[in-house]
Amino acid sequence: MAKLSLSVSERDSDYNDGYVPRKDYVRVDYVQPHWTRRKAIMEKHPEVTELQHIDRFSAVWVMICVSFVTGVAYLVRDSNALIIFLASYFVGATVLHAQWVLIHELTHDLVFENQTLNTIFLLICNLPHIIPSGISFRHYHRQHHGHLNETYTDPDVPSPLEDTIFGHSRIGKAIWLCFFSLIQAIRVTRHYATPFAMRMDIPSTLNFVFNLAYAYCVYEFFGVRSVVFLVLSSLMAVGLLMHPLGARWVAEHYAVHPNQETYSYYGSLNYLMFNIGYHNEHHDFPNIPWNKLPTLKGLSPEFYNTLHTHTSYLRVLWEFVNNDDFTLRSRVVRWPRNQKGEEKDN
Repeated sequence: MAKLSLSVSERDSDYNDGYVPRKDYVRVDYVQPHWTRRKAIMEKHPEVTELQHIDRFSAVWVMICVSFVTGVAYLVRDSNALIIFLASYFVGATVLHAQWVLIHELTHDLVFENQTLNTIFLLICNLPHIIPSGISFRHYHRQHHGHLNETYTDPDVPSPLEDTIFGHSRIGKAIWLCFFSLIQAIRVTRHYATPFAMRMDIPSTLNFVFNLAYAYCVYEFFGVRSVVFLVLSSLMAVGLLMHPLGARWVAEHYAVHPNQETYSYYGSLNYLMFNIGYHNEHHDFPNIPWNKLPTLKGLSPEFYNTLHTHTSYLRVLWEFVNNDDFTLRSRVVRWPRNQKGEEKDN
């Protein structure tokens, strides 16, 4: 595999607005650019520290979203398959994707000062997803921030086996995206101390118990069709049937420009997904809540306006599936911090 290291000056000067992914890794030897950019922004714009605060109103959004999607599950309890499918695709998936963003906020402890309260609301927010995954997401997402694009300590970096099976054909990439939630669940097992040794601390156990109890209540009081609606919505929210919102998992860190490793999206869907599109801004300042990320960009435009951005998740989907140069190794990566030098990089 060809290895390429790029200096900061090369990254800045080689900016290109087109989609030009590479089939293989661009391996770099510098630290996360988010760390250096955060330091530079804080030196030039110290006022950004005023944006770092708790946003308790996100807890209200948690309750609104959970209540709304549960209400929709009740409304479709006697509906036919077509209505359930359409409701899942257009309504349920949208709301449950937004709830993943709220889980993301709670993961970073941005809703309450007290971590226990953040955990409780994370569990509540994860209920309509049916699949108990919120606590696991919190663990591995924090690891993702600390080991961004390290092979293979970043849980977001696909395994070599994933790339071999899915990464180099249109049908393979489509299947990978459709079943992203299952593949991601399998991928994180590489971080287990022993095979199948899933983390089952008290929050993880509560996550399973609460979600099973919620699913049972929906089944008991609404019926099986309501459960089907929620499960379909949950899977579509992360890519099933090539749902456009599932493109976010590709848009954030797959290098459509070979010198840049994180990408923002500033389109109108941010209104429906709590500004998660401001992804460079989030990685630069993970302790700034979702509703202040546009303000961060506005305060420091010279740091963000020169970066490549996505304008459409539909285009991301199209490029990912149809561009032969776009693979699961189209990423800027680095060695793990404790493993520099030679490595079998299959």
